[in-house]
Amino acid sequence: MDTAASKELLADLFEEYSEWYKSLADDYGTLPRSISGVGENLQQFIYLLDGVELHHMVRNKFIRFVLDDFRAIAYVYGSLDIRGEGELEEVLDIVAADAAHYIAGSWLVIRDGEGKVTDLVDKGTREGDDTENHSGSWFLSGSVSFTDAEKVRYGALWQDAQPCVVFKDRNAEE
Repeated sequence: MDTAASKELLADLFEEYSEWYKSLADDYGTLPRSISGVGENLQQFIYLLDGVELHHMVRNKFIRFVLDDFRAIAYVYGSLDIRGEGELEEVLDIVAADAAHYIAGSWLVIRDGEGKVTDLVDKGTREGDDTENHSGSWFLSGSVSFTDAEKVRYGALWQDAQPCVVFKDRNAEE
């Protein structure tokens, strides 16, 4: 995929995921952690990760395994983070990336007294070509090796998850 087409795909993924997360906040008051990968053939998966109970470092390696197994050329990742010094704030981060470029945005999460999301306040968008240097943008940059035990473990987790994963053909949307 050429650079212009790749950047267009990332922009589309970022916009779609941003709108999807806004609708989840509006309709359900929730923001799940999720990953969506797109293959060269423009097949796409969307995987809600909230039920994946792995240490964050292991979860990140599992995500890389899933993207590699799917032969993803691009992905978009949504996650919640707690940030700040003194007064902490909850932030939704969305990152669309391929091996060479990323688009990332952050939104301050506002919740009501019952914990439901009531608003997302845009904190800005940024992009760049140094994917290996930014959290959430490095899943396809560089090489990662998996031990035989990890291949078996991650393969089984991914196989077990697939009935709950949404698969779609981006070509059908054109």
